[in-house]
Amino acid sequence: MNETITLRNSPKLDINLQKDMFEIVDQLTPKNNGSYAYGSLKSVQLNKGWLLSLLSYIPFFWTVPFEPGFRNRSHLNIKLAEKTLRIWLLGSDMDKAASVKKELNSKKV
Repeated sequence: MNETITLRNSPKLDINLQKDMFEIVDQLTPKNNGSYAYGSLKSVQLNKGWLLSLLSYIPFFWTVPFEPGFRNRSHLNIKLAEKTLRIWLLGSDMDKAASVKKELNSKKV
């Protein structure tokens, strides 16, 4: 089973799910790059930006322009035995990110 999920094309963000491990290719944050065993996986969380989460409950505010300084703070938090990876999801497909979270959590030992 090899499945590559592309969350973003530019800068590239791919997560390759393999039989015994997963590989991350993150051009935005190169320190996240590498191959990781499912056995070292503790948890995976999808954190949406607080403003995005808040505004999803208030449809009226979607019509109000955002401040220029607003930044997307959505990210995947992948907690491994030896470290924690924070993968920023700026410009990424959030449905695919939710799918990655579900897949990785199902592979935890």
